[in-house]
Amino acid sequence: MEVIYHRRVQKDLRSALGFYEEKGGGKLGDRFFAEAEDTVARVIQNPQAFHFAAPNLRRAAFDTFPYHFLFEEDGRRVRFLVLRHDKRHPSFGLRRK
Repeated sequence: MEVIYHRRVQKDLRSALGFYEEKGGGKLGDRFFAEAEDTVARVIQNPQAFHFAAPNLRRAAFDTFPYHFLFEEDGRRVRFLVLRHDKRHPSFGLRRK
C-alpha cells in the first residue's frame, strides 16, 4: 500500500513534538514520536478499521496522547492529511487536499 503525507503533516508533527520535548524532555518527545509511528502503522495495516470523522476522512487516535491523524484511503493508498490535537477545532485541516 502506498503511503502519502500532506506536506503540512511534518509541520504538525514538529510542532507537537517540540511542545512535548519542551515540557517533558527528550524522553517524552521520543514517546510521542513512537506513538505517532505506531498509529501510522496501525492505519497502514487496516485503514478501514477507523471511523469516519468527515466525508471520506477517517480518524486514527493515538493511544495515550491527545492527538489523532485524519487520513483518506482508497484501497491502494493511504494519504495522511493532518495531525491535530483532540481539542483543536473540528474543522482544522479539513481543507487540505
